[in-house]
Amino acid sequence: MQSEKIPSAILNAAALLLQPYLPDLTPQKLETTLAAKEKNAGELDLSRKLTRAECARILGVSVNSVHRYIQNGYLRAINISPRLVRVDPESVQELLTNGIIAREK
Repeated sequence: MQSEKIPSAILNAAALLLQPYLPDLTPQKLETTLAAKEKNAGELDLSRKLTRAECARILGVSVNSVHRYIQNGYLRAINISPRLVRVDPESVQELLTNGIIAREK
């Protein structure tokens, strides 16, 4: 999703408000950072395991669907405890790329 260009007056005001916390921040740096963040927004962070809720949000399904995908082997999960489950982000990426493949019975 391509957003509209942020007006320079808004960038200047935002940079001014943030300068006490980030002294070297300029409106140009802020614009560059926001553009980079938007560009990477669609990428999945593969460095950490996901919660079931995060997985559901990424896939655009309910947490119950994530449970079914784990039970049916479409997603790989790590059971840390009965209530603490983490989902492998690579399996989420595979599911997003390939979809659910019908299995032979």
